[in-house]
Amino acid sequence: MTNIEKKLKEIITLDRYNHSVEVAKASEKLAKIYRVSEEKARIAGLLHDCAKNMSLEKMREILNLKNIPNEYNNKALLHGYAGSVYARNAFKIYDKEILNAIRYHTTGRKNMGIIEKIVYIADIIEATRTFDFVIENIRQKAYIDLDGAILEEIDFKLYYLLKKNKTVHTNTIELRNELIIKLDK
Repeated sequence: MTNIEKKLKEIITLDRYNHSVEVAKASEKLAKIYRVSEEKARIAGLLHDCAKNMSLEKMREILNLKNIPNEYNNKALLHGYAGSVYARNAFKIYDKEILNAIRYHTTGRKNMGIIEKIVYIADIIEATRTFDFVIENIRQKAYIDLDGAILEEIDFKLYYLLKKNKTVHTNTIELRNELIIKLDK
């Protein structure tokens, strides 16, 4: 067990830790396929949810100190932003690709780097995720068409959020539009 894993295990729940280990494994596998740093992908996958178990107040405190806007009073959206700051401060992670992967793993964004895309989709397709039959299709696609898998995941997410009358982060919409344009060419 690495120092990152030991420290992570102390700050998040066991279920969240196990999920993070699975995201790290999926991220590493995808990184190998897409020929990018497996180490960066693994670290970003491990730390993507490092702020997930923090209170909303703690997330706000971390984000206000770093002048990152609080777009919503929503832990599900803010934990990535808070996590990137926390990973830098608590785990001494300074690599921008890793920090961006943590920051945007929930919302996505335009012009995502490959490590960001890998962690974004690995969070959904990791081995223990079984919340819908759609996930298996996305999982299979991720290993042959990363952008196509992300687009399919966004469409699934939009359907769910709209059905529940929830807000959709503008980063997600911008990422979807970018992928639509890219994949239509």
